[in-house]
Amino acid sequence: MQSSFRFLASMLVVASLSLLVDGSPSGAAAAAPSNCASTQVTLSATASQSTYSTGTPVVITVRAHNHSARACSYALGPFSPNYVLTNAEGATVWGSCWFGGEPAPCALYLLHRTLAPGATYRDRLTWDQRSGHPDVAVPAGRYTFRVNVDGVAPRATAHFILTRLAG
Repeated sequence: MQSSFRFLASMLVVASLSLLVDGSPSGAAAAAPSNCASTQVTLSATASQSTYSTGTPVVITVRAHNHSARACSYALGPFSPNYVLTNAEGATVWGSCWFGGEPAPCALYLLHRTLAPGATYRDRLTWDQRSGHPDVAVPAGRYTFRVNVDGVAPRATAHFILTRLAG
């Protein structure tokens, strides 16, 4: 009984593999366009504010805009988009695969996507100004957010400052 279950489970994984790799249910997707080049795609990361006070969620918007007349491809999955938020000393306080205030395993999937001419990929991230285990508020200071998307040549950076309210 247990070996039949394992066989059935492994067949389901194999059958769904094409969906996870190319994003289409049939698995018969046409050849993907080449990776997005820095000459055709602009990657940006923008903080919603330049300064945040205690308790205000930090909101970062990541955009990859295809300003060319050609479609290109990028990957979404375990490490894409890959982002890291560091403090002024360069220590990581938040990242792509983060849970409970510290680095954690990423999801195990990979989606291949096409960015059509004139299209924009958007991702909106919210950080609660907490890090570590146990999860505690980070100190005031300057922070740097860096992001890259697999298949998109350029990288993007955003800077902001955390302040503490006088109390």
